[in-house]
Parts: sequence; structure tokens; C-alpha cells
Amino acid sequence: MRTARTRAIALYAYLFLAPACLLLITFRILPAISAFSHAFSSWDGVAPPTPVGFANFVEFFHDEVFWTALRNNLILVLSVPLWLLVSLVLALLLYHETPGWKFFRAAFFLPSVLSPVIVGTLFTTLLRQDGPVNRGLDLVGLHGAVREWLGDPATALPTLVIVILWCIFGMGVIVFLAGLAAIPTEIFEAARLDGARGVTYLRHIVVPSLRHVIEFWGVNLVVWSFTSMFAFVYVMTGGGPGYATMLVEYQLYLQAFQNNRMGYACALGTALFLMVFGVVLLQVRLMTGKEEG
Repeated sequence: MRTARTRAIALYAYLFLAPACLLLITFRILPAISAFSHAFSSWDGVAPPTPVGFANFVEFFHDEVFWTALRNNLILVLSVPLWLLVSLVLALLLYHETPGWKFFRAAFFLPSVLSPVIVGTLFTTLLRQDGPVNRGLDLVGLHGAVREWLGDPATALPTLVIVILWCIFGMGVIVFLAGLAAIPTEIFEAARLDGARGVTYLRHIVVPSLRHVIEFWGVNLVVWSFTSMFAFVYVMTGGGPGYATMLVEYQLYLQAFQNNRMGYACALGTALFLMVFGVVLLQVRLMTGKEEG
């Protein structure tokens, strides 16, 4: 009787999991296998693919746009500590109930629920040559700071980094607030009694207590910096000016749907997956090694 009941429970569990597994296989696993197989072919998406071996991957070494896009992706990765720090500091201010914290708790999270398309359109309007930002600079006498923020190669990528920070930091605040809520309040009270303040408090009390949360969110941000920035680039800059904001995932889109080079785009997608997997593996390895040490 017990065995039959166990089997029935297992059967019900599999039935509930089946739709999710079916969707995962149909829209994730099978397309990934198809993309990997087409990465070794010359294909325009219509005619039958022609096998070309590793030619698409060899082309990476001669593709200056790819190396520029990869450099820009790495700059985004180097921005991850800034994204972490801003979210952590704001989470601390909310956790310690700084005056106005109830209002800011909602205000900080609001950008996270907005679509990247909406955010991109909003900031494109704000930052254009005759937009509110440049008008504000003119009003306060900072005429030399007025510029085409998204049209200048020197400022386009840093501006994009700041816009992305504004869009995603609210989610980081929520993650860190959840981590802070799990820490015994006695730790923070003892730190305050010992006189820990400012950077000392952040470095020696908060960061060690939230180490695993910081690592978790850091890994997520690294993955996002490679795979979730398409909408911002598409709406705000189109990869320009020149290739100043070109990213690998946006180059993939251009090769596939503008140049009709589906085979090369699949190779780019495969390379992007391997890069992200390698960076995350290295990141996890470094964090694990540091913990063991």
C-alpha cells in the first residue's frame, strides 16, 4: 500500500512538472542544439545550410567588430562592482530606516519594473542634444558640459552603464534587503556599540555578513552584462556611434536579421555562451577558493 501511494505521488509530481519541462525543452534546449549545429555551416535562414567546419569561428579572429563588441562587454563586467556597491549602500540606508525610507523603498524598486524599452526611450529623450539634461546644464552655467551624450563615442558607453545601473539597482536593493533581514540584529548592534561607522562598518561588518548574497548577485550581474543588454542598445544607440556601444549579443542580432548570416550568428551565440560559462566558472572558482582559504 505504501509503495503504491509513493508511486502515485511521484506520478502526480511528474505530471505537474511535465508542462514546464516540455516548454523548457521546446524553447530552450532544442533551439540551443539547433544553433550549435548551424554554427558550423553557412546558412541564410532559408536555403539549406552548407557545412563550413570551423570557418565561422576562425572569422572571429579577423572580425574587428567582434573584438570591439567583446571589449565593450568586458567594460560592462568591470562596472559590476559599481552596480553592487550602489545597491548595497542603498539597501543599508533602507534597512536602518533612514528618514523617508518608506517612500524610497518603493521609489528605488520602480525602475526595475519598467521595460528596458521604456527606460531606453525615456533616457534617449532626456539625453538628446536639446533635451532636459543639456538644458539644465545650460541653466546652471555649465555650458562646457553640454554634449550629445549618446552620440559622442567618449560618453556613449559610460552613459549606457549609468542608465543600466538606474534600471537594475532596485532589484539589487531587494536582494540585499533580504540578506540583511536574515542576519541577527545583535551583530549590527554590537558593531554600533563598538563605534563602527562608515567605510569601516561596511567593510568589516556588512560585507562579510552578506558575502554569499554579494557573490550570488555578482554572478547574476555578470551574466546579465553579457546577455540582457540588447534592448538598451537597440533602443538607445543601435551600437553606435560607430561601434562605441556595440555588444556581442547586438552584433549577433545584426548578423542574423540584417546580414542574413544565420550560420555566423549561431557561431557568435555559441561563442557568447562559452564566454559567459567560462567567466562565471572562473568567478565561482575564485569565490570558492577564497572561502576555502
